[in-house]
Formats: sequence, C-alpha cells, structure tokens
Amino acid sequence: MASLRPLKVVAPPTSNRMPAEDPISTARQVAERKVDTRAIDRLVYDQELAPRLPSTIIDCHVHVGLSEYWGPVSSERYSEIWAMEVAKEQSWEQLRSTYRLLFPKQEVRALAFGWVYREVDVERNNTYVRAGISDPRNNADGLFVTRPGYDTSTIAEAMSQGFLGIKPYPDLAAQPTQAPSIYDYLPRTHLALLNQLGGLVMLHLPRKGRLGDPDNTRELLEISEAFPAIKIVIAHIGRAYCLPTAQRGLPPLIERQNLYFDTSANLNTEVFRYALDTIGPDRLLFGSDLPVTLMRGRRDHIGEQYINWTDGDYSWNLARKSPEEEATYTFYLYEELRALIDAVKRSGLGQETLEKILYANSARLLGIER
Repeated sequence: MASLRPLKVVAPPTSNRMPAEDPISTARQVAERKVDTRAIDRLVYDQELAPRLPSTIIDCHVHVGLSEYWGPVSSERYSEIWAMEVAKEQSWEQLRSTYRLLFPKQEVRALAFGWVYREVDVERNNTYVRAGISDPRNNADGLFVTRPGYDTSTIAEAMSQGFLGIKPYPDLAAQPTQAPSIYDYLPRTHLALLNQLGGLVMLHLPRKGRLGDPDNTRELLEISEAFPAIKIVIAHIGRAYCLPTAQRGLPPLIERQNLYFDTSANLNTEVFRYALDTIGPDRLLFGSDLPVTLMRGRRDHIGEQYINWTDGDYSWNLARKSPEEEATYTFYLYEELRALIDAVKRSGLGQETLEKILYANSARLLGIER
C-alpha cells in the first residue's frame, strides 16, 4: 500500500461559541458518544418505517474508521464542511450495534469506506476497513479511499484483497481548491484501471453547482462514455439536496445506464420524487451516510439552499429551535427514510419500488444473491 502522509491542519484558538472549551476536544466527545434512542425514535420506526422497510437492506454509503486516524481540524474547516464536526468515529462494532438499534427487524449489509478528508490518515483507515470486510460478523463490502497520486498498482492490489472499487473525494485532490475538476481527484489512470477490472466508483461531485453544474455534467458524460465498464455511484444524488439542482442535473444523465445515484443524507421528498420520475427506480440506491446521519433534527430547503436544524452542540449550530420543537427531532437517517417512503407513495409507486431502492438494486450492482 502507498504511504502518503495526510496534510495536517493546525487548529486556531477556541471559537466564540464555546469559549471555555477546546472545540476539537468537544467535537471528538460529541462524535464518539454512544447512540441513544428516544421515544420519538421508536415511534417513527414502529409506525412509519418498519411496516415499509424490506426484511433485508443494503446500505451502500457508510463511513467506518477510528478517531485516532484524524489529525487536528481547524474551526475554518468545520465551518466549510459541517459534517466533519458531527462524526469522527464509527468502529465496526459500533456500526453493528447501530444497525441493531435503528433497524431491529431488518438485516443490514453495508458498503463501507473510510473517512475522506485531508486531516485523516487514509492509509491506516483503509487498512482498518480491509480488516473489517474480511470479518463475516460485519456483513460488509468495502471501497478503497484513494488519493489521486496513487499508482494504479496500489488500487489493483487493494481490489485483489477484497475491495470492490474506490472512493475518491474532492478534499483529497493533490491541490485542493474550492472548485476542482472530477479529474483532479479521480485521474484518468484510475478510471482506466477500474474500467479494466469492472470496479465501482463512489463519486462525490465537486463545485458549488453540484449535480447542476454544467462542468460536472460534461465530465460525468465523458467518464460514462469513455469507461462504460465502471459502475459509477453518484453520492447524495449528486449533492442535489434541493429540487432546482436536481432539475438541472438529472435530465442530461437519464440515458446513461452505468450511472447510479445513492440517497445518502438527502432528506428532500421532492428530490426523490423527481429522481423517480426522471431516471426511474432501478438506478436509485439506499445509502445512510452513517454515522453522520445519527445527528438529530430536520432540514429546510429554500431554493437551492438547505438549512440543517439540529439539537447538537456543534460550533456552527448557532440558530436553534425551541426546546419543545427539538424534543420532536429524530435521526437524520430516519428523516431520509421518511422522505423516501413519502416520495414513493406520492409518485404512485408501491412496495416493490422500496424493495428495489433499499435492497435489489444494490444487490444487483454488487453481485449479491439472497
């Protein structure tokens, strides 16, 4: 395996929100605490989710890794990427426990990968993921987190050891910018190898325009055509968390059958409805984005912007609802499933569609038989 060292970012002085505490230590405590369930969670699961969920689920978007793999994180970075402060650890043991807790009536299989930020020791995290996917208790497959400078032999070796493909990420680009090209963190040499091996790429889109950015559209179409044997999963429905983004970005990709879209951390019923109406149910895959979606709260969608409401003590969480309203918060993961179930119902589709999205589509993609 390659031994590139992760970039270390030095933390600045304590933020104004919690002047008496180190924000890094506080974030680690929040990220590493045990999952607690409340009456509202049991109510949502028993009344709304359990009657609609299939007995077997494949979760195609899960992060696994230990907090010890992280270096220091600055307050500026937390403000840029809010999810970094929400979760820094999910061991394999914690993942198994979380699935039992959140889905007590389902068997869940995971497609897992490590943390994807420049502060993380990606190499150690990949080794941890590889050990976990070889343990039958975890019922999991894995993706290899890549840096663009990796030689293709490193990726080939990883796939020979059990990884099904790769997870590149914009933050790991050799020269990180606010608007990298897809090729800046997923070079053509890596794509050519994946095409040769028939591997899978979990792709997080760059640029502020997300799925609706014309440069992202152009590059996706190029990659889809030039590397047809790659199974490309576009994470978070291309980060189209709001309907106008989906309306701009999905139509040009309708005919590209090697492009799939996972639902992870997307809480928008209207986006799900639009995806069902345009690309159809056969290329949508359920993903949780655990442990990030253990955060409690709701999301508002205004134009092309979204607002996260939560009761978590995060440095960026400066606007809060009343204690009475926050008491009704459940997990973001449950809110995602609520939105998906509602979208299927409002699109006039039935249980067969949910079975496809939550299990059958990923099973077909990953070559899993019941």
